[in-house]
Amino acid sequence: MKKTVSVNIKGINFLIEEDAYELLQDYMDRLTQTLKNEDGSKDIIEDVELRIAEICSSKLSDSKTVIELVDIESILANLGDPEDYVDEEEASRTEEKTTETRSEKRLFRDTENATIAGICAGIANFFHIDVVIVRAIFVVFLLFAGFGFPLYIILWIIIPRAKTSIDRLRMKGRPITVETVREEVENVAENIKTGSKNLARKLRQEDTYKHSASRGVRIIASLIGFGMMGIGVLFLILFLVFGIAGLEFIPVHSDQGFLAFADFGALVLSNDGDFSLFKIGSFLLGSGVILFLLLLGSMLVFNLKNIWAKLSLLGIFLTVVTGGIICAVVGLRTGQDFFIGSEIERTVGHIQTEELVIIPQLEQLNSSSDYKIKSNGGFGLMTVDEDDITLHGIHINYVPSSDSLFHVSQTLSARSHSKKNGIERCENIAHSIELNGNRLYVDTDYSFPKEDKLRNQEIYVMVEIPKGAQVRVKDRIIKLDGNKDEVERNYFHYENDHDDDQDHEYGYLKGNGKYRHDY
Repeated sequence: MKKTVSVNIKGINFLIEEDAYELLQDYMDRLTQTLKNEDGSKDIIEDVELRIAEICSSKLSDSKTVIELVDIESILANLGDPEDYVDEEEASRTEEKTTETRSEKRLFRDTENATIAGICAGIANFFHIDVVIVRAIFVVFLLFAGFGFPLYIILWIIIPRAKTSIDRLRMKGRPITVETVREEVENVAENIKTGSKNLARKLRQEDTYKHSASRGVRIIASLIGFGMMGIGVLFLILFLVFGIAGLEFIPVHSDQGFLAFADFGALVLSNDGDFSLFKIGSFLLGSGVILFLLLLGSMLVFNLKNIWAKLSLLGIFLTVVTGGIICAVVGLRTGQDFFIGSEIERTVGHIQTEELVIIPQLEQLNSSSDYKIKSNGGFGLMTVDEDDITLHGIHINYVPSSDSLFHVSQTLSARSHSKKNGIERCENIAHSIELNGNRLYVDTDYSFPKEDKLRNQEIYVMVEIPKGAQVRVKDRIIKLDGNKDEVERNYFHYENDHDDDQDHEYGYLKGNGKYRHDY
């Protein structure tokens, strides 16, 4: 029969044999005396007490409710004699470590060396590999496999944080003794001297407001970084599909089918030199923006601050600026070619009749004379063949006639950097319109040479309607009776020599032969 006492160790009550308690108390007194001049002695003693409480708890069961002397002797033997670690030389300590038995290894988040939540650092400690390798694997999963981010969040939730030095020893698979606990505390203390986080805050979970704010900033920066990397990956896919692979998606009827960005650019840019410069500038700009987003996002996520990352970011930024300047120069030169608008006008004919019938003439897509085309579908933005560009849709403007005749004229317009060149482009526009009796046949398409480029070429047909007469287009009747003043006229504008107070109406003949009338 033995006498027992009740002991509280780190907030846990134990029943312990009296001689076992005396042995444990003597051990703790000797430990306190031995470490009284050591840095961080309070933290070491608290961790040793925590370890003793853990082992004591593991030795209790339903059939065993008292800590016996043999249990305390086993615990203290594993922890080691405090005097041994003070008197020994560093060389003998190193030799002893080679024969230590390792503790049960567990996976923890290493927040002491964390970039975000310590996941990668904890995995690196568990497998004894470089943390950079683990972080690189997560980046690869994020960029190419797509599940790096959700995997990181899941591990963040389920993996516990290494709160004490004992947790850190388990994370590294090291034995838990007074010496190893002391070494762990000393390592953290050394980190404090070089600007690391305070160990006391880690052990007691008493982070200061400044630390919490800093952690919040890191989380926000990481989320922004992940967003930038995601946008960079999206831009990379678009750049590869539309820029490098040259996906043809612009709806244009041509010999090659739909057009890619580059093909469409060749129809807009002034010459081959500008086109080559624009391709170079677009490549530098596009690839630079993608690399800038990916690198800056990685720097925010992994808190990269080394000189090489900053120099790389600067180089990529200069690449983006160079590409942007090239594209801007080409854009300004192309914009100059839209600066001046030119027009030429020719008279189609005059006729005296009560009704003028406008008949759309569609592109003849068939060679058979057994039927006629009523609608060609108006496919695509335009039609491009080897030599010409064909656009669809004709503007029709109705104004009162100054006499009893219908007067029909045709205006062709284009833009250029000079009036002379603009007039030449207008003269190069091919559009068929014919007045035969009381019928006006109007082609719904018009074309011009590819070397003239897309320069806002348009066709306007002016129809002057005498008083009391009318124009029929499809099922639409147009009369100018002078009662349209209160109707809004905001669809089309046509510059002509008629007075502003005269009655105007406007129409648009689509490429598929359909007609739209606007007051």
